[in-house]
Amino acid sequence: MKTLIVDDERRARERLSRMLEAFGDVEIVGEAGDGVEALERISTLRPDVVFLDIQMPGLSGFDVLAELPAERMPLVAFVTAYDQYALRAFEVSAVDYLMKPVEEERLARAVARLRDRSARDGVERLLAELRGRKRLERVVGKRLQKLYVLEAGAIEAFVSEGELVFAVTVDGRFVVERTLRDLEAALDPERFARVHKQAIVNLGAVKVLEPVVKGGASARLACGQVVEISRRYAVELRDRLGW
Repeated sequence: MKTLIVDDERRARERLSRMLEAFGDVEIVGEAGDGVEALERISTLRPDVVFLDIQMPGLSGFDVLAELPAERMPLVAFVTAYDQYALRAFEVSAVDYLMKPVEEERLARAVARLRDRSARDGVERLLAELRGRKRLERVVGKRLQKLYVLEAGAIEAFVSEGELVFAVTVDGRFVVERTLRDLEAALDPERFARVHKQAIVNLGAVKVLEPVVKGGASARLACGQVVEISRRYAVELRDRLGW
């Protein structure tokens, strides 16, 4: 199993790596010290398994999972210092949890579970739960092969062009690996609104609205970009913004 270790503590990564050497079918292909680096390594190394810390600066382990498209989802074992009782709600899934400091016997049981390919169903269920119950606070965007953590409130719009979805900010546009449908379900509906089949806007970023002949409108955002509002969404948006 190609394995990636993610933890913001170097000693914790080194210790877990040494312990995993005891398993002949486990190949350590890389390490990551934070959530953004984890996303980069998962994208390039395509590991089968990730031992993933939960509490990290920038992006938590849960945030990392939420950013991964389903086709790139590895099997996951969380490694955490959190109270084990707080994790019982998740134990119905096949995702495993290792408490720090990791014990050899407990690690062996985790590896055995990760060998079972049916564990993937548990990861996908957990991912669906995470995306369904938590409002999106941060989005990872990519520009020039570099990843950036974007605060949702600083994103003025999400627009799709062909097969790509972009987050629009005052600092430019960033590619995000999410569909507009997923984003619409996860974003705060008090702040964001769907205005076109190819666009979602941050209502606080709308500075100028201009009706068009066919019943729709155009919205000029604070960053200067103009987003088309289709007739289908114009009535609802007009009521929300009072124009």
